[in-house]
Amino acid sequence: MNELNPELVKDFSEAQELTGKKKYHESIKRYEIILKKYPNLVTAIYNIGLNYEHLGLLDKSLYYYQLCCDKAPKQKVLLNGLGNIYYLQKNYLKAIEIFEQSYNIDNRQENMIERLASSLVEAKFTKRAELFLKDTLKVFPNNTYLNSLMGYNLLSLNRHKEGLDFIKKGTGFIEFNNDSMKII
Repeated sequence: MNELNPELVKDFSEAQELTGKKKYHESIKRYEIILKKYPNLVTAIYNIGLNYEHLGLLDKSLYYYQLCCDKAPKQKVLLNGLGNIYYLQKNYLKAIEIFEQSYNIDNRQENMIERLASSLVEAKFTKRAELFLKDTLKVFPNNTYLNSLMGYNLLSLNRHKEGLDFIKKGTGFIEFNNDSMKII
C-alpha cells in the first residue's frame, strides 16, 4: 500500500482550511499548485470546482466538475456536484441526465433526489415527475420538500384536491376556528 506524501497532506489540508475560511481564491491557487505535481488528483480538481461554485463562478465550476466526471465516471459525489451546477444554471434537462446517473448508482440520496424531482417539475415533465415522486415518497414519506413538489406538480395537472393534500403535508396549513388555531 502506498503511503501518502506528507507534503501533499499538508498542502491539501491548508487548501481545505482556506476554503473553510472562505478564502476561495487562495484555496484555488493552493489546489492548482497541488495539481502541478498530481495532475490526476480528482479530489483537488473537485475542490477547485467547489471553490468556484462558492464564488458564484458556475461556468468555471462546471468545467472542473466535468473534468472530475471524465476522470472518475460513476462517482455519485462528483455527479451530484456537476448536476447541481446545471440545476443552478437552470439547465434542467442536463441536470436530470446527470442526477439520473447518480440515482442509478444509489437511489437513497435524499438531497440529490430532491434536486432530480425539482428538475423534473421545472422542466414541466409533469407525468414523469408524478411517477418519480410517487415512488420516492414511498421511501421518504415525511420529506416536506418532496411532498410540496408533488403538490405543485399535481396542481399543474389540474388535480387540485390531491395537490392541496400534498402541499398540506409539505408546508402545513393554519386553520382558524373561532378562538383557536390549529396547524394542519
